[in-house]
Amino acid sequence: MGEVFANRNFRMLFFGNLFSGFGQGMTMIGIAWYMVQTTGTATLLGSTMFFSGLIMLMLGPYLGTLIDRFSRKKILLAENLLGFLVLFLLAIWGYFGEYANSSLIVIYMVTTLIFQVHYPALTALVQEQFESKNYNDINSLLEIESQTSAVLAGGVAGFLLSHIGLQYVLFFNALTYLFAFLMVHSISYTFTLEKEVKQNINNSWVEQFMQSWDFVREKRGFFLFGIAVMMPFVAVMATNFLGPVFVAQTLKEDVLIYSLGEVAYAIGAIVAGIYIYHVMKRLGEYTSMIGNILIFSLGLAGMIIFSVGWIYVAMYIIVGWANASTRLIRQSLYMKLIPKELMGRVMSFFSSVGMLMRLILIGVFTVITDKTGAVFGHIVLIGLLMLSAVGIMCSLRLLLQASGEQFPLEKETESNPGLSS
Repeated sequence: MGEVFANRNFRMLFFGNLFSGFGQGMTMIGIAWYMVQTTGTATLLGSTMFFSGLIMLMLGPYLGTLIDRFSRKKILLAENLLGFLVLFLLAIWGYFGEYANSSLIVIYMVTTLIFQVHYPALTALVQEQFESKNYNDINSLLEIESQTSAVLAGGVAGFLLSHIGLQYVLFFNALTYLFAFLMVHSISYTFTLEKEVKQNINNSWVEQFMQSWDFVREKRGFFLFGIAVMMPFVAVMATNFLGPVFVAQTLKEDVLIYSLGEVAYAIGAIVAGIYIYHVMKRLGEYTSMIGNILIFSLGLAGMIIFSVGWIYVAMYIIVGWANASTRLIRQSLYMKLIPKELMGRVMSFFSSVGMLMRLILIGVFTVITDKTGAVFGHIVLIGLLMLSAVGIMCSLRLLLQASGEQFPLEKETESNPGLSS
């Protein structure tokens, strides 16, 4: 990892991502908690998450074509500038009056849009600008960085919301987007896909997006894997809705426990960023992926079985480890399998699928949570994670074979011919 971090461009990308992730995290935590606390119900938060997700679902395919058509650096700059302007203006608004529900909804939707663009663009830029031998180290460092920003976001958001007010959170977040803009702007970058863009210049964005669907459809097992491996991410997004409700109404705790849960999640994910590739080398991608989804399920089960504040926080360490591990394994595999000129569209395709799954869950949870409580929602997520583990079992072996990967037992057998007798 030292060799990667010695690269100036990577350092600027690392710190730029650190600042923008901090801003996104604080905004999401602050808005979610503020909506639940000021209304006393989950309806506003759930409706906002549902409709913002619906908009992102419609925009997703188009955003993917933009990521493959334009400079990934310019896209990252644009998202940070948008975040700064919106949050700065609304922070100023908060100094002169109360926030209306419409203001909160705008903030949430803009942050969701930034999130929807950011990770496909970041992944595409890393694949485009860095050597393949460094992908694992880069993915690990970016995971550690993003979760470090989440630790900071959780702690600072909890303190500011408890002692000062939402407008200070938004002002602080606006500054983080500004710092991120400056860091990304200093990266030396050359867009390397001019030839591919010219070949598609006369194709509509629909035709360009369909190229990603053709790729997904033709690679055996890829569609099923892409859907199944999105489930941990979808579950985390769903807990962004269920979490404030569970803490406030089931555990009867305050924002501190909710924020500590976010911090604990980030700690687990940081540990995963450091160690998951060592685990993967020992157990293989197949066993590591399925095992971590089962661990994720156990973490959610522990929260609802014990329903105690400190156990809730502890279980989020497990959830953070498991979700980050599955994401890193997925990222590593995607960078091996997906051509550079299709990365933005394929990533956005699966992001749209994940958004559809999230919409369905949030829609259902919004309707039923005030009646059933957040515990039932966690039970649903556990069941869906079990189904995703089955889907990965059916598809991942095919993809590993296609990418030339071997399982640990097969490697051992080849290196020790006597074992095969």
